[in-house]
Amino acid sequence: MEPLLADAFEQELHNNWGSLFDDGYDEDDDEYIPFDDGYDSDRLSDASDWDPVDIIEEDHAPPIHLERTASLHQRLGTSSKLERVLKILYYMESLDMNLPLFLDALSWGDDACISDPKVQYERTTLMVSEELPRILERWHRVPRASTARHHHVRPNGARKALEQFSVSCVAEIIDRELEETAPLFRSPADALSEEGLTAFNFAEVAEKLERSSGAPTLWSLLTGAMRRLHKASPRSQHESLSRRNPTFAAVMMFSQLQYMRSRNLTAWTKPLTVFLKSKGVSAKALDLLHALGISMSHSWSVRAFAGISAHAMEDLEKVIRFLAWWLTYDNVNFAFRVFEQRLQNQSHFDSGTSGSVFVKPNAPQPPPISSAALQEQRRMGRINPITLADIVELDAAAAPRIHRRIIHIVLQSLLDAPEFDLSTYAHRSHPALTPPAPVKPLPHGPEHVTKQYVLGTVHVDESSYDGTDDLITEWLRQLHYDSPEEHQRTGLERVFFWIGDQLTVDRLRGLANYRCEDLNGFDRLDWLVMVFGWFHLQMAFANSLHRQYFGTAAGQGLRKAFAHLQRKGLQNVQIKGTFHHHLHEGILHVTEAHLRTCWKEVTGVQSLADLRNLTPEELLAFAEEVVTQHASNDAIEDLEECMDGQHDDLLRQATMWNRDALYYLLLDGAMRQGDVGLMEDLLPHLFFRFSGGGNHKYAVEILELLQGLHREWTDEVKDFVRNNCWLINMKGGPEDFVAIDLVQEHTIKDVKVTYRPKGPNAGWDLMKARAPAIPVLRAVDEEIARQFRTTYRGTSHTTPSKEADIKHLIDLFTESKLHVYCPGRVVPKTSADHVKEFVSDGVTIAARNIIPKWLERRAVYDHATSQTWTSEDSTTAGANVPGATA
Repeated sequence: MEPLLADAFEQELHNNWGSLFDDGYDEDDDEYIPFDDGYDSDRLSDASDWDPVDIIEEDHAPPIHLERTASLHQRLGTSSKLERVLKILYYMESLDMNLPLFLDALSWGDDACISDPKVQYERTTLMVSEELPRILERWHRVPRASTARHHHVRPNGARKALEQFSVSCVAEIIDRELEETAPLFRSPADALSEEGLTAFNFAEVAEKLERSSGAPTLWSLLTGAMRRLHKASPRSQHESLSRRNPTFAAVMMFSQLQYMRSRNLTAWTKPLTVFLKSKGVSAKALDLLHALGISMSHSWSVRAFAGISAHAMEDLEKVIRFLAWWLTYDNVNFAFRVFEQRLQNQSHFDSGTSGSVFVKPNAPQPPPISSAALQEQRRMGRINPITLADIVELDAAAAPRIHRRIIHIVLQSLLDAPEFDLSTYAHRSHPALTPPAPVKPLPHGPEHVTKQYVLGTVHVDESSYDGTDDLITEWLRQLHYDSPEEHQRTGLERVFFWIGDQLTVDRLRGLANYRCEDLNGFDRLDWLVMVFGWFHLQMAFANSLHRQYFGTAAGQGLRKAFAHLQRKGLQNVQIKGTFHHHLHEGILHVTEAHLRTCWKEVTGVQSLADLRNLTPEELLAFAEEVVTQHASNDAIEDLEECMDGQHDDLLRQATMWNRDALYYLLLDGAMRQGDVGLMEDLLPHLFFRFSGGGNHKYAVEILELLQGLHREWTDEVKDFVRNNCWLINMKGGPEDFVAIDLVQEHTIKDVKVTYRPKGPNAGWDLMKARAPAIPVLRAVDEEIARQFRTTYRGTSHTTPSKEADIKHLIDLFTESKLHVYCPGRVVPKTSADHVKEFVSDGVTIAARNIIPKWLERRAVYDHATSQTWTSEDSTTAGANVPGATA
């Protein structure tokens, strides 16, 4: 083809490209606005240091350039474009230019091209055109020509240059996005506090990163790279996502990138390190993760744990000066084992204690408690001790309240039965089916949540009075009450509440009796109010039921029931391991089976489903009848007063079990729901049970508690004990109450197992230093479990269905006719299957043995009332006073 003449090309150019600049063009025509339409690509081109980062995307109407391009495209129609392209190329050759030089000049090649209006307009037309993305796409992936000899060969085009350019652009975008999202990963100022370690929320951070104002490019790249382009089957994809969360993984990668860029961007790195360290990850593993940018180093984790503990103790020191607080502690035992034996390096077993301080930081604080008023009330109470008649009167006053709640427990055993199917019962919302109002409930909610501070573990055994003496001194030192001035102030103005198991309280009381004639109130421990823990009381109650009703394999007691249910490890009472948990479940299941059997016996139905036709009032009446006939003192007395030959010892045993087990269920529910009034109502019954069952130590503890509640404590002390020292709520829910000594048992487990230091230096000193960090470590653990929905042993598990076990027991009891009167079923009193009456016998034993000995022991110790404070007493002489610190 011959090259076009210059004049011909100019004419073509004028007809097609240069029409905007012909003689008839009007400068006021809205069709050409090179600078002000908001889409001009040259708005920032006059700046030599032009930075594309500074470009702000604006939302305008479509520019006029697109209309012009569409108009030209319509004018071209279906005619061939080749002729025009060739003309342009030949004309460029005539001007000593080619396509690369032309594009370079058009794309801000020099100052003249930058400022010329025509060049600006055409440049903007290209930049905003709908054709530009298609052009770039073809440059990157050249389409195959239909006339190519080898259809499988694709030209390279500009693939290499475009990919290199794209990488540089993406790198710049990623760097900008990481800078903009850096505040999301900046570690807070209080990074080692509970709030700082639990502040990072993966879902919230992911949402912010995904936004257009966050890091959308890097987010899409990371999340897109986690999914294959050619996905597998939907089922396998779902299974993969259920195990691995792309959102969490993407946020984790962001955290790595930010930490590698700056050591201050550790909002997630630090909590993760604390979590891994608390779970026992080794130093080498932490340093490896640190090298990968996932966690902090091992040396940082050591300093962090020390900082968390120090911060907790500093916070505690401030709290106890302004808030009401109370303290509990318990024994902790460790088995230290060595692998290289030497004279000074032997395997041994050590005992110590671990204590906790509790406060309610958001609740209204109780009024100050006067120590002087307490001592005056104690003096009056010592000369007026509580009597058996007083306890019997308290029991009689509480009987109606207890009876109403026992009837509801019996009714609830029917409503919970699958056969009855309460969810489809027509009258399920009737007021007769609702439980009675609590006697005295504790308040719940976020403002009443109790906070725990763990004191350092101390290598002191409380099993002796000397050990208890040293322990008090150590706890006071940690709480900064060990100076002579603090001695005097504490002894005269402050009252401390100390909670523990029976051994703890017995040792504290014995030490107070030993010091009863010392010079001042502090040395005499007048400032100390001792309260036993209700969890250990509940354990003693369960063990008493086990001792009373276990029997033999040939009888009808717990041993036979546990054998049929294949409950192992319940033959002998234990205080370690999972014995109490299994025994507690066994008592609940056996009792439920007894009650459902009694429902069938009283109502005469073959299936509990037949009772759905009754009204709520009729069900409530039948529940009361079940209690009267099969779970009351009157029913037991009637069976015991039968004529010779008419006794039915098996029915008596089953009735007695129902009565006693219902009290156990009542206590368990009251503790779980925070009804301290009902717990107090149960004290007389528990006193008689422990007196008659041989558990005289807990009988004395209940006597001491009744003496304090009704004789020796002021109203302020009684309210504080009821509201704080029996149950606490660390979550705020209406059924999240737990005995304070159970919380301490969990703390002992954390000290011994969950967060126990590992390694060659894991001795008492390190455990003492680490223990205050336990509440924060728990919070981190719970927060990670909440966000990632992880399952932790001991905190979340599936409870197997109990219905098969209960049905098996119902069949067993029905076949044995345990709740049917059959005269002549006599069990010899010398047999292990003969059930003794603990409660009724307890009244006699308490009158003859427990109360007289308790009064005699209290009369021995005559408590002094002097308050002698001298410099000699508080310094040199203080060393000779038990518990004083020089």
